[in-house]
Formats: sequence, structure tokens, C-alpha cells
Amino acid sequence: MFSDLQIVFRYRELVRNLTLRDLKVRYRNSLLGFLWAWGNPILMTAVFTLVFQVVAPNTIQNYPLFIMIGWLAWSFTIGSINDGIGSIVFNSTLVKKIWFPRITLPASAVLANAANFLLALPMVVILILYFHIEIQPLLLLYLPVIFFAQLALVMGLAFFLSALNVRYRDTSVITGVIMTAWFFLTPVFYSVPQLTVSYAKVLYYLNPMASIIEAYRNILYGSPDGAPPGSPDLWFLGRTLLTALVILVIGYTFFMRASRRFGEEL
Repeated sequence: MFSDLQIVFRYRELVRNLTLRDLKVRYRNSLLGFLWAWGNPILMTAVFTLVFQVVAPNTIQNYPLFIMIGWLAWSFTIGSINDGIGSIVFNSTLVKKIWFPRITLPASAVLANAANFLLALPMVVILILYFHIEIQPLLLLYLPVIFFAQLALVMGLAFFLSALNVRYRDTSVITGVIMTAWFFLTPVFYSVPQLTVSYAKVLYYLNPMASIIEAYRNILYGSPDGAPPGSPDLWFLGRTLLTALVILVIGYTFFMRASRRFGEEL
């Protein structure tokens, strides 16, 4: 495993170039270029705000900021997984033609979505200023930890699913159904206190994305009742970080073993 990691590290420039390629392809021939990283979050924030503040009002304070944080985090996850799943199959010609660490393909797909997520974060800052949210500077130290936990989670899933998709091409279809269910089990557009059914709360505690989104909101938003930002639940966040690292190791190990057969299966 460590020898594989050393090989991947030697090809870090390839990962960087593939990541930039994915970003350029995403925004090629677009009028606003990288500013489109703002387009989808702004639109979805407007839609959710219209539905849950006008059509069916709720009691969540500063709802546009609440939904913006949740949607950006979720978009990072679903974008990474969707792009990662097909990264090997879509580049089958390249994979069969020359040798390079195959894992750089799903890794670059995830990193491109991570860059897109970071490009969109200024929108959160704008809403924080608009709603006069007071954030303690020390709370921002949690941000890299939360981001790393999410990156490890989606990277591990992308590794696993991209390798599985080479052998079973219906992986993306099944994953799409699972992602839809996962979305509704994740507090993107609702708050945790709204979960009144006991088994729903159990699912929430077993859902690493729920912890990640809540941690982002803890430090950048506060709570739905208007309480100011504070420290995230460290036990909850620590458990999620450990889970993400385990998924990363499992995904990486599965990918490296499966990649030996990619030439035959593609």
C-alpha cells in the first residue's frame, strides 16, 4: 500500500493537470466561466427559500444562509461521486493506451469538485455579512478539519464506485437511486430538531454527511433558532472524521486491487 502511495505521489503533477482539465472542460465556452460555480447554489437557494419561506413557511432563522451551506456541501458530495464513478470508463481509451496510476482519474474528479466548492464559498461570506452573523475567528480553525473529513469521505466513495463501475456498468444507475434517498436523509433543507421520529434520528446519526453539514453550520451559521455560531460537536465530528478515513482506506485498497484488471474489463 505504501509503495502504491509513493507512486501516486510521484505523479502529483498529473493529478494537478487532470484536475485543471476537468475544471476547464466544465466551464469551456461558457460566458461567465468560473462564476458559474455560483450559479447552481444561488438558484437552488432561491428555490428552497421560496418554497420553505413563502409557500410553506418554517421557523428557521436566516434561511438563505442555512440552505446555502447545506446545498454547497451536498453539491460537493454528489458532484464528486457522480464524476468519480465514470472517471475510468469515460477515459478507457487513455487507460488502455498508456500506463499511469489509474487512481489519479477519480482523484482529479473529486479535486475538481473540491475546487468548485471553494470557489463558491464567497457566497456564504456574502450572506454572513448580509445577515450580520458574528463569527469568532477561532471557529474558522474547524473549517479545514470539516473540509478534510468531507474530502476523505467522497474520495473513498469515488475510488470504490469508479472501480466497481468498470466491472458492473449499472453501478451509476443504482448509485443515482441511493443518492436520491441519501439526499432526503441528510439535513440539507431541514434542521435536525425537525426530526421527531426516533428512527429518523438514528439514521441521522449514522449519516456522515449529516454531521459534516451540521458542523459547517455550527461555525458559519449558528442554529435555526437564531443562536450565534459556536463550536461543533467534537465527539460527533471526530467520529465522522474517523468514519471518513476508514472509507478512504477501504476505497483506496479496493481500487488498487481492482485496477489490475482494468485493461481486460474495459
